[in-house]
Amino acid sequence: MHASPNEEMAALWNGASGKAWVDEQVLLDQTFERIEAMLAGEVEASGARSVLDVGCGAGATSLAVARRLGDRGHVTGIDISEPLLAVARERARKWDSNIGFIRGDAQTHAFEPATFDLMISRFGVMFFDDPVAAFANLRRAASPGGGNGSVS
Repeated sequence: MHASPNEEMAALWNGASGKAWVDEQVLLDQTFERIEAMLAGEVEASGARSVLDVGCGAGATSLAVARRLGDRGHVTGIDISEPLLAVARERARKWDSNIGFIRGDAQTHAFEPATFDLMISRFGVMFFDDPVAAFANLRRAASPGGGNGSVS
């Protein structure tokens, strides 16, 4: 493990990798559109009202879920990449949706306890430096019974 968790990942995603994903966002959105639609449908069916998207990147999955939930819920995306979050925030402004974004590391971020009914992640959790610590932190942010659904 490094001096601070995900230090190398943060440097990578705020540099060349973040820029590369921003540059390829249209292709990535097209590639994963069907998966995001299916995930958004499952989130809607779950009855979740407060959703955390871990490693939300440029926000495509967060936005798909927010559109499905409408005024019945809220989505929060968290990511360590400011370049990707800048895209996510711009996209959210265009949709005027029930969504917010946090620049932070889900592994160590001080989430308000018992906040989220459901947590989703397209790719973000695979980058945790310390998965045990990360999931323990996320569990504290889950509302009672949160995270026990079938959506993953």
